[in-house]
Amino acid sequence: MATPTPMKHALSQQGRTPAQSQHGAAATPPVSTPFSVAHAAFSPHGPRSSPQQVKKSPATTATLGHPTNAPVNFDSPSANAIFGALQIGSGMDLGIQGLGGLGSLGRSTEDERAKRLDEVISILGRSQGLVSKAGLERFAGTKLGLDVLWENPRTLIVAGTALALDIIFNGDIVDLVTLSFPDSTDIVNKHADAAAQILAQDLKLEPNQSPLTKRLDSFATNFERLASLDKLSVNPGLNLLEAVAGLYESLARLYAWEMQRLQEDATLTGKSDEYLHNLVLCTRSGHPAMNARSRVGLAIDYWKEKRLQPSTSPEMAARIAKTEPTWALLIGCAPLQDLSFAPVRISDKWISADVEKIPLPGEMVSGPSIDWLEPESTFIPPSDQDKANSADALNTGAPILGPRLPEVTFKAIFDPPLHVSSFTWQQIAQLGCVLPSVNTDQVKTYDAIMFPPHPNQITDPSDSRVIRCKKRVEFTPPGQTAWELRSHINHLFIQKPIYGYTLTELTFSHPRQLVTMLPYLRQYAFLSTLLENSFREKPGPSSVPGTKPTTTSTKTTTNRDDFGNFMEADNKSLLRQQQQQAIKTEEEMDITTVKEEEKEEAESRPIRIDVELDFSPDALDFSPNARPAPRLKISFPFRPDKTGVVWLDIRENGQVHVESENVIDERNAIAANGRQRRKEDLGKILETIEDIGKWCEFLRTRWA
Repeated sequence: MATPTPMKHALSQQGRTPAQSQHGAAATPPVSTPFSVAHAAFSPHGPRSSPQQVKKSPATTATLGHPTNAPVNFDSPSANAIFGALQIGSGMDLGIQGLGGLGSLGRSTEDERAKRLDEVISILGRSQGLVSKAGLERFAGTKLGLDVLWENPRTLIVAGTALALDIIFNGDIVDLVTLSFPDSTDIVNKHADAAAQILAQDLKLEPNQSPLTKRLDSFATNFERLASLDKLSVNPGLNLLEAVAGLYESLARLYAWEMQRLQEDATLTGKSDEYLHNLVLCTRSGHPAMNARSRVGLAIDYWKEKRLQPSTSPEMAARIAKTEPTWALLIGCAPLQDLSFAPVRISDKWISADVEKIPLPGEMVSGPSIDWLEPESTFIPPSDQDKANSADALNTGAPILGPRLPEVTFKAIFDPPLHVSSFTWQQIAQLGCVLPSVNTDQVKTYDAIMFPPHPNQITDPSDSRVIRCKKRVEFTPPGQTAWELRSHINHLFIQKPIYGYTLTELTFSHPRQLVTMLPYLRQYAFLSTLLENSFREKPGPSSVPGTKPTTTSTKTTTNRDDFGNFMEADNKSLLRQQQQQAIKTEEEMDITTVKEEEKEEAESRPIRIDVELDFSPDALDFSPNARPAPRLKISFPFRPDKTGVVWLDIRENGQVHVESENVIDERNAIAANGRQRRKEDLGKILETIEDIGKWCEFLRTRWA
């Protein structure tokens, strides 16, 4: 069968010029209209017609840049239509002022076209195509560079240095997926089935799903993590799958030890395993997870939204695990860029068997500490080619090649990326981690990273900034179970901006570095969650009207009641008294109705909440390691006659420390259950709700 070759599209016969005519066909004379002229002048690709094809006219003379100072009038319908579309008056002077609004319609510069082309290529490169035989073969063989072999028309084998993936098809639909690591130890092979299930889930069709909608994107993301470790591995001597699995073994031992200590804590008696798990995840050394949450590989979970809101049923726990974001570090490997940095080591003994470090006699310790170990270095033995070269070196006197250190290091990817201040960025770098280099010209302030300004807005990083957001906040009135909505207008004031960075990845040499930085990561994970929930509009209940319909409470009587009362009157005096009483009652009811309407109108008005964000260091902290912590000043209408003001800090592990407040007074110092309220309660409530607007509504409806 002949191979089809690409063919050029035949030129359209419409609008041909004489030069384009063939076989003596009569040419259509060129037609010049304001539409064609404007298209030629203002198209991003420039004019498409030759000068001979465009007849000179007042329209072409003015539009194509020929100087003219005389006003030009066009009375044809087409001229009025084109200049009306371009927002140019038909009877105006087409000078520089007249063409001032057409700057965006001119020809783009080379840099702009290159930038747009890069964006298009980037968007197209994100899609890996559809799940099919050809698509999987192209992805694994061409893009990842792995060995691809068809064992039979149904079975595709993808092989690498340390992994083998078998995909069995039924037509173009994936039927079965198996994953194996032939030359790996048990600490790797015991995770093969779980990884294969995730990959199969990425490739198999969902119920009632069409093969035309099943994409490779999820599979590509997961399998590429395994392929990257496989490509950096060296056989024999360097199996990076074992290196990552060794980290998991040590961190899992640490997690189990911390869980056991919490279970033995008398102050936590009666707490559920979910509560203790979240406590270790968000305040201790995190939770190592291998092949969890539809993601292949090792992840260290260090933060979870709504961590203090326990689930009440297994179904609710499953829904929370699926929908609530979890912040994690994805562990892998990367080529070693700096030879002075420690390379990767293969070991499962990064922590001692007892985990806890026994203090030396006379050593002052404040609490249990982790007994970290330093595994021995991993060396790659010389290959057969190196041995042959060494044999030749004996005769020539050249240096003999022996075992060498791997040129690979551990790598952690932030999922999701984390926005931190410049102080935290520097502190993480001081732990010995290598962060990506940042172009000083692209450094932004923390608020500009969290809430990017409009692209056309010119901002000065040293200027103060105000961010305004309208939200509808859910709350439950006291004594009710139904949710209601109230309008809020939130303002975020940044008086002293500081520079910030976005953590996307880093390289490390020891898991101790990751565990040490987790408290600082949680600090900004909670701050990001708090600002996102409070100052960014989200779809959902906000579309529901937030105000209740106006209702009035009046006393109702019937005509029969009025007639009966009238017949019972014995004399005019009694009738007069009743009439006066009726008038008085009606006036009282009118006053009551007006007050209720005014109250409901006041409740329906938006509530203004002002928040000031500052990163000034604590004036009372004189320690040498003191560093600025995010500080918030929250002002909101607490009572009709009182504005609540709360100063608080966001500290390590997402702990909210209240510096001062004026919310607790003699009217609400004692709770309904007789408990004494403290300012620490304000911080704990905010940690639980994770939303400034909902936090203010809780205080207004429960504490006011």
